[in-house]
Amino acid sequence: MSDAVRETLDRYYAALKAGDSQALRGVVSDDIEVHYPAPDGLLPWAGDWIGFERFETFLATVGDHLVIDAVEPLAIHVAGDTVITVLKGEWTVKANGRKVHTETVNMFTLRDGKIARYQVYSDTAALGLGLGKLAA
Repeated sequence: MSDAVRETLDRYYAALKAGDSQALRGVVSDDIEVHYPAPDGLLPWAGDWIGFERFETFLATVGDHLVIDAVEPLAIHVAGDTVITVLKGEWTVKANGRKVHTETVNMFTLRDGKIARYQVYSDTAALGLGLGKLAA
């Protein structure tokens, strides 16, 4: 992975962790597209979010429901302007205190040194169980 790609991802994850909107604006394009697929109505943050303001709304929606307890990168793959990260994480559902353990794939498309598209593929069933939207 190039140093520029590593720096972009490091800045992105650091800004997310800090909740620093200004730093995020420096690493995410103004017209960012977020794609988070899930069955209709299962996850409040699922769907397509386009533009920086909608990206911030996406992050706030996730933050309204989950606390990030731990995230561990398992693998990073780079192919041209696409970066794929595989993460193992633990989240706590704010409404009920349930723990959710999943692996998640983040796919980033970079343009001009910024993140232009962010796709998330996670274990939606595990998240749905944690949120109490699915029965075990």
